[in-house]
Amino acid sequence: MHIAIVRRNCSLKKGGAERYCVNLFRGLQKLGHQVTIVGESIDDELKHEVDFVPVPVLKLNSWTKNKSFFVNTGRVLKQHRFDIVHGLSRVDGLDTFRLTERLQIHWVNMYYRNPITRWLQHMNPRHRLVFDLEQRIFGPSGVRRVIVQSKLDARLLERYFHVDESRICQIINGVDTTTFHPGVRNERAAVREEWNIEADAPLLVFASMDFRGKGLDSLLDAMARLRHRETRLLVVGQGSSTAFVRRAKSLGIANRVTFTGRQASIQRFYGAADLFVLPTIYEPFPNVNLEAMACGTPVITTATAGGAEIVHEESNGYLIPDAWAINELADKIDHHLALPWSRKQYMSDACWDAASRLRIVDNAQKVAAMFEEVLNERGRAAA
Repeated sequence: MHIAIVRRNCSLKKGGAERYCVNLFRGLQKLGHQVTIVGESIDDELKHEVDFVPVPVLKLNSWTKNKSFFVNTGRVLKQHRFDIVHGLSRVDGLDTFRLTERLQIHWVNMYYRNPITRWLQHMNPRHRLVFDLEQRIFGPSGVRRVIVQSKLDARLLERYFHVDESRICQIINGVDTTTFHPGVRNERAAVREEWNIEADAPLLVFASMDFRGKGLDSLLDAMARLRHRETRLLVVGQGSSTAFVRRAKSLGIANRVTFTGRQASIQRFYGAADLFVLPTIYEPFPNVNLEAMACGTPVITTATAGGAEIVHEESNGYLIPDAWAINELADKIDHHLALPWSRKQYMSDACWDAASRLRIVDNAQKVAAMFEEVLNERGRAAA
């Protein structure tokens, strides 16, 4: 098959969705398929690995970025012939779509808790554009298949768009175990020394490019309530940190919180941590949770996030009800830090056991099989 993958950015240097794009095209190519990336940008070092068709984007604001990418991608796709056009970003002209980014209609309902503010955001042109794109993709005349990574998003598609279950295909993420594995825990001492963290200090790691949406404010509040007052927190990622630095100061924990900025070798930070904490409001499947688990690090996340079903309480991690359950978050952190070493080692082993079963090659094979189903359906419809 000649497969087009549509993704704004295809990169190993950004978030989980961008890294997934790289893993997918590599996996499909290993299976013998021809792949073309259609998008705004790709890492220079990846251009020799895969065909890339650039899409021009008007970068005045978020509305113009989304609108121009949507319109210009449609024009680009009409100029080429592909067997399958697979979307990792929201555009028209797709055969299949993977719910990689948050379902916008649900995100707005979750994020804006005040009813009046929520209503106003529903009128916001930026959100309304994405609502329209989602309706076009998931509506009756939309794509033939939607890949979801969790049972949560399957339920949300049925709830908001009445997507028939025959159009929904659940394929859980895979993780690159050559990069993310328990061996990175050998760098625990080096990372701590690099960031002036005592060798025996309890260490939490949070990683994201969206500090507010992933619940960093709740984590800072929980840090201030911990009984283990020596606990340190590393915030990894290139987010807007000014407000959070001020919040840490106002809570009296600024000396225990370090903002590292974006880090290329994030696996080193997973390996250095006692817990990876992501109290996210909602998203389809936080790949960082899976990466941390592959490094043998238990996770704490929310039951409102996709992928919560792979987190088993006190086996490979912990769940809190939602991003605002601050007391529960603090209690679970304290509980884990008080465990004996043998129990922590058991949980670390359980993390690797769960994550290592979710391989990138399996993900690519299942996606390719779904493409074949769609091609066969299209062939029968044309006969």
